[in-house]
Amino acid sequence: MDDKKIHLTGRIDQIVRDYFLAHPEVKSDLAKNFMPLFIEKGIFSKDVRAGKPIRDLLRELDAENQLELLHHCAVVRNEINRSWYFERL
Repeated sequence: MDDKKIHLTGRIDQIVRDYFLAHPEVKSDLAKNFMPLFIEKGIFSKDVRAGKPIRDLLRELDAENQLELLHHCAVVRNEINRSWYFERL
């Protein structure tokens, strides 16, 4: 993984952390539901197919055993696919 992706991952982690600090009533939410916030903050330029950009990044991190870079990330592994969540710590 290159330095640009590591920096991007760090920014996503900060955005998610700040979101949970600002919304104490939220305990967990699907990663794709954060796409409008990521677009607003300039992480991604647009949402494609219900959160595909964040899901692709999470899959890449998972394949490289780097999910620990996103402290709030949780994954539910199903037989065919995966469900991605961000959770309050």
